Amino acid sequence: MKKGTLLFLLCLFVTPALLVAQAGDDRLGEIKAAAAEEVEEGWVYGGGVGLDFAQLALFQPRVGAGDNRIGFGGLVNLFANHKKDRFFWNNEGSLQLAAQRIGGKDADFQKNLDLIRLASRLGYRAGEGKMYLALEGNLRTLLLPTYEGNVLSPPNDGDMPIAKLFSPVQVVVSPGVEYKYDDHLAFFLSPASMKLIYVADDSIAALNVHGNDAGKNSFLALGATFKTTYTNKFLDDRLSYATSLDLFSNYLENPQNIDVLWTNELSIQIFKNLSINLVTEYFYDDDVDVQFDLDKDGIIGEPADQVDGYDRPELGPSSSFTEAILIKYNFIF
Repeated sequence: MKKGTLLFLLCLFVTPALLVAQAGDDRLGEIKAAAAEEVEEGWVYGGGVGLDFAQLALFQPRVGAGDNRIGFGGLVNLFANHKKDRFFWNNEGSLQLAAQRIGGKDADFQKNLDLIRLASRLGYRAGEGKMYLALEGNLRTLLLPTYEGNVLSPPNDGDMPIAKLFSPVQVVVSPGVEYKYDDHLAFFLSPASMKLIYVADDSIAALNVHGNDAGKNSFLALGATFKTTYTNKFLDDRLSYATSLDLFSNYLENPQNIDVLWTNELSIQIFKNLSINLVTEYFYDDDVDVQFDLDKDGIIGEPADQVDGYDRPELGPSSSFTEAILIKYNFIF
């Protein structure tokens, strides 16, 4: 069997819980498309929910055969949109959770995905054209306490979490203008965006790993935001594609270092509600640290004294990339 085919099968059958959890954003794209449709005046509500579960049990396995595994996750997304005359007000919120345990019942559950997103946009159409005055707000945080090793329970007595609800939380407020070229393509520009990173827990803030200023619980940036979105369907709606590019430049510090969030979602429908999905996300934030492997020893996030040949820790601003391929079933209500 070719290596490429083998790796593809491994991705589908060995780690389905992780892949399904990471790829929850493909359904968010479909829900957002439904929420963005033109409606009559008044309120429109909707949302979607998806659950996934994967389990593997081995009794007296052969040498090298693997280990027990259980994984589960879910996605909830809701939206409420209002339109009246020239005004619109769009709101949405989502919760994505996934965890897995490899080994026996004494092994710790490891977090795969934990993300809360809230977004609101208020707009007013200027004239009869395609230009809107808009105010956008976004909030991102996580729900469950996370400990060293990305586990959900403390490995040792007295261990403190490294992240939990509102530690950290990121809030972005952006007044600006939006240009809707058509039903598929839109551009948004804000020359005066505020980005706030806040870590509510003092002990977590003291770790200085979430983008807060050293010795403080917060970090404030003022800058410009540019965002473009594109969604479309092809081949009698059997093939859908959605992409979003979000750029931010901090006027106050290193404005040449642009924060980037670029998401892509490609979905091929096999049957009703059953599709093959490819989801990618590229992330870079000059104020947020990520873990990497400098010395190529297979261990990420090591402190400086454990990194061979380098006098720096494996933690700092850098690019982060996520990709998932899966077969998925979901429903939207």
